[in-house]
Amino acid sequence: MELLTKIQEFKRIDLKTATMEELTIKSLDTLSCMLINQSVFPEGTRLYRIRKLDSDFSNMPTTFQDIWHPPAKFVTTDGRVNLKGNPMLYTSTEQITPIYECDIKENDSYAIIQYVVKPGEKLIGYSIGVDSDVEELDETGKINNKIIEDFILSEFTKPVGNGTEYLYKISNVIARNFMDMPFCDAYVYPSVANYKKGWNVAIKPESALKKIDFSCVLICTSRGFDLSGNYAFDLKHKANVLNDDKLVYVF
Repeated sequence: MELLTKIQEFKRIDLKTATMEELTIKSLDTLSCMLINQSVFPEGTRLYRIRKLDSDFSNMPTTFQDIWHPPAKFVTTDGRVNLKGNPMLYTSTEQITPIYECDIKENDSYAIIQYVVKPGEKLIGYSIGVDSDVEELDETGKINNKIIEDFILSEFTKPVGNGTEYLYKISNVIARNFMDMPFCDAYVYPSVANYKKGWNVAIKPESALKKIDFSCVLICTSRGFDLSGNYAFDLKHKANVLNDDKLVYVF
């Protein structure tokens, strides 16, 4: 009951006016103990990102910067686990997840960018709020853990639109105070749009440059889902080579 009361008080905070320092103090008091999970993505692991395109493909990626995280000066709003001026390379573990996340509809055009963990490297991510059953906990401990997991899940899957980016403050505070463990390369959290099926992997800029390679980019037009539930698309162009920082499309 003490934990539930603290979480209720946390949820009543006015995020429009609350500072990150205030939220940090409150989160450490509210979530004084939680389980943190490590995810290791070995060499060869593929990760995906979507960029929505105009129907004439006029804004299709052409340079390395177009397929990477934006420069810090262009990060003007908060994200799920990044604040203004602090970019992250947002990726997903499944191809379909970013399509859901970016709300790609039938006849929409998009670029799907594929990355791969470099040979000899492993990407280390941390997550909290995922289903975990720890036998060492007594019954009260298991209930408390479930309460915390549900709270974390609700914050990381909360829909946020233009003008309400302040709602990202809690997920940012949680990521930095609980998930940023030693040797952490990335924050791993459930997809808002593909919950329980897809996972997002937000990679720190320095870890992305060191451990991630660009694999390819596909320029596609969505054809939606067929009667069997399979996703269909038309492939328009493909590039898997960078030449002097320029993408080389083969068709």
